[in-house]
This record gives sequence, structure tokens and C-alpha cells, in this order.
Amino acid sequence: MSRQRLERTVLDALADESPRYVVDLAAVIDEHPITVEQACDRLRDGENVRSVGCRRYEITAAGRRRVDDAQPATGESAVSTETESRS
Repeated sequence: MSRQRLERTVLDALADESPRYVVDLAAVIDEHPITVEQACDRLRDGENVRSVGCRRYEITAAGRRRVDDAQPATGESAVSTETESRS
């Protein structure tokens, strides 16, 4: 998994339930705890999560905005599919 994808997955997990321990995050997203801890450190440096002690992290307002900004728009697609263009 790429760093960006891993960080996004961590943020999604924390948006669902926060705070969480690194080992619990690792179990939820099926990654090694050290890898998850490194992602959390990067997210903390970017102020998307904060450490609440004992290898436990919670999402910040900036992290929630990052999750919300990346959500796909709800509604109809403006792109027609192959079957829609057949008459």
C-alpha cells in the first residue's frame, strides 16, 4: 500500500472511531503496527491526527476535513456509459 493510501486508510479508521491505539488501527486496516505508527507520525506532523498518549491517536479537525474533501460526490455521474450511448 502506498504511503498516501495508508494515511488515508488510517484517517478513515480514525474518523469511524477515535481515539484508537496503533495496534487496534493496525488490526482494523490489516497492516503491521510499526507501519501504522509511522503513518500516524506523518499524519501528526501534518496536524491531521494528535497523539493522546500510550501510542493512541485521534483525528483532528484538519484530518476530518481531509477525509471529507476526499469523499466522492454523491449524485449522478456526468459521464455517459457505453450502454447509455447506444440507441
